[in-house]
Parts: sequence; C-alpha cells; structure tokens
Amino acid sequence: MPNILSGTVTKTGAMAKTITVTISRRFEHPKLLKQIERHHKMLVHDEYQQAMVGDRVSIIHGKPFSRRKHFALQSITRHGTDVPVQSPLSAGTGAGAEGRIPGSKILGELRAEATA
Repeated sequence: MPNILSGTVTKTGAMAKTITVTISRRFEHPKLLKQIERHHKMLVHDEYQQAMVGDRVSIIHGKPFSRRKHFALQSITRHGTDVPVQSPLSAGTGAGAEGRIPGSKILGELRAEATA
C-alpha cells in the first residue's frame, strides 16, 4: 500500500517538473503537554506542471525520480488564493490582468517592476 500524504505547495519553477511541498503535523508533547507543530519539506514530481504556490495537494510515494525526489503529485485538493497580477503591457492603462503566479520568484520580479 503506497504512502499518501497531503501538504501545501511552497515553491515551484525552480526545477523543471518539480515542486516543493511542505507537510505539517501537530502532536502533543508528552512532558510539556503543549501542541507542537513540525514541518517537513519534500520534493515532488509534477509531470504536467499544474500545481501553483499555495495549492493544497496530495502526494503519493513511488519509485525514485532522482536522489531527493520520491513522491509524485496525485491530485490538487484545493487551489490556493489567486494573486492579482498586473501585466507589464497594461501597466500604463491601469487595467490589470488577474491570474495565478506559477512561482514565488516571478512574484518578486513583478512587484519590483510595479514599484519602479
């Protein structure tokens, strides 16, 4: 039976067909009796490059794709919030095109262009 986990996409676009998924788990510390949250970041194979930053996804363990990549994207369970983007072509007209940003690196570049 394959191992199926769910997490949030935190990074896309750095490597071809690869996304970074952060998996969070909460547990109660046995001595402190406090809720503690731990995170684990995994590289996941995204064949069709359909996942975006902020999406909630389920991933499945399988054969290794590379040295650190052993999971594949199974499904996108919930899309992240859409980030409004103003295209550089329509910057002067004020009509911004809303869309989803495929990577956090692009978001930083667009914000830098908008402020300049």
